[in-house]
Amino acid sequence: MQKHGALVILFAVAGFLRLWHLGYSDYQGDEIKALYNPKEASSVKFFLDQRKGPVQFIVTAGLKNFSPDYRNRLLLRLPFALAGFGSVVVFYYLTKALFGERIAFYSSIFFATNGFFIAFSRIVQYQSFVIFFGLLAVYLAYRATNQPETDGIKVSQKLLLAGFACWAVSILSHYDGIFFGPIIAGILLSAFVRQKTPLEKKSFLKLLVLPTLVFMVLNGLFYIPFALNLAQSTADYWAGRISGSVSGKISSTRYLFSVYQPIYVLHIYTILGILGFFLTLAIFIFKLTANGITNLATRLPKLAGQSAKPVSLVRAHTQFSTIILGALLAWFALPFIALEAIISIPGTHIYTYLIPAFLFLGFALFHLELIVQEIISRFKVPLLTRFSKMVFVALVWLLFAFMTLQSHYIFVDHEIEYPWENKQFFLWTLPKPSPIYHLSVFGFPYYRHWDKVGDDIKSASDAQYYSTNERESIARYHISLQKSGPQSDYYVFIYNPQTFTNAITNTRVLNWINTNPPIVEYFNNDVAVTRIYRVTSPKQ
Repeated sequence: MQKHGALVILFAVAGFLRLWHLGYSDYQGDEIKALYNPKEASSVKFFLDQRKGPVQFIVTAGLKNFSPDYRNRLLLRLPFALAGFGSVVVFYYLTKALFGERIAFYSSIFFATNGFFIAFSRIVQYQSFVIFFGLLAVYLAYRATNQPETDGIKVSQKLLLAGFACWAVSILSHYDGIFFGPIIAGILLSAFVRQKTPLEKKSFLKLLVLPTLVFMVLNGLFYIPFALNLAQSTADYWAGRISGSVSGKISSTRYLFSVYQPIYVLHIYTILGILGFFLTLAIFIFKLTANGITNLATRLPKLAGQSAKPVSLVRAHTQFSTIILGALLAWFALPFIALEAIISIPGTHIYTYLIPAFLFLGFALFHLELIVQEIISRFKVPLLTRFSKMVFVALVWLLFAFMTLQSHYIFVDHEIEYPWENKQFFLWTLPKPSPIYHLSVFGFPYYRHWDKVGDDIKSASDAQYYSTNERESIARYHISLQKSGPQSDYYVFIYNPQTFTNAITNTRVLNWINTNPPIVEYFNNDVAVTRIYRVTSPKQ
């Protein structure tokens, strides 16, 4: 009952952080780019002109039938949020199948509360589908290769077909989906090695033919025409991300992580992540040696001057597959090397190696628990053993509660909208980020009444130009006028904008604002957040 209760709490927290106040925020930059709004009649050309796969555009195109002007932000975000929640559920059951219940729960605590994955679930963008369908593909591959013999080959092939189709959907959402390849390959290789005879191995390989063909066809239908019609702007953008030329700002994964998880979480991830990674690597190396885990289990007690009885810390590792451990290490290493050593501006794509990193965090907590139990058991005091276990469990729940509350303050609560302004979190201040860094920032609370701003300016037929201190991608979507600071007829001033600057650089506009009131003003909680000025002074 306790285990079921813990799981209910885990999933309830994951759902709350992803779904509560989902429709509050205005669309943010990259969300607007995910809306299906072709400028030409050809839908095919629209899909081929994008920088990523078609799934997010197919979803928004379908939802356009229910909200033609896309103003129902809750409706538009809901499929992405549900995919984000589903990712937590699939991740837990996948990790449980591969490494056991405790590691699954510990790892899922970090997955459920991580700021990047919450933010992805609260916006209209591809990441939630990449993650959900990628994890589902891995889980279905595991289920297909671990079916009871009584279920037969047909069930395995159906599961493999579904799994490879899900992997294709993940990649069709974004090519980030390819990074699920190592763990899928590890699961398949592990199953292949388990086949006892050459005939069984041959039959297993035949089982992969149709799923592989489906996978290649689904991806080829889009990516072959996409590659043949690759837009120069897309190629230039990729090259700029690799070289860093697309931004004159500092790119720092560490700093970006601290924006999404500001207080202590980076330190917790670093300590537990390093510990978990090297523990996983050590277990993998030991298991690669012939009978390595058995030898270690019998030698350690001898070295300690005790009887040759396997200790629980080592005996617990016998359940881990060597191939799966190697696949887990590759699952982390490949995107980590690609994004941190090759690509100059990885941005939020670091989520591709955070998923396996959550497993390292779970490994670390699992081993710390075993170590504590091992040390306390030497005293042979049952009461002390039970007390130490209770303390460890309490500390884990305290960590879970801290990360949950922090993520709630950051992404759900919007009385003060972090990160556009400083926000108090108990004893700590969540600091406004520095604009000197390249910031991929989205999914945070942000409401500046942009739909109403667009309506207000649209009603003025005599206006041609506007200007604003907000990001152009946001303003351009809502305002049909041309942007021009020197000639602006309207100026939309946003308090605490996503540009992180309240400064007005145009002298004409600044002089007008200093001497004239706004024609419209919008408030959040009785605090002005948006002002529209009708600028009628001589144009420059």
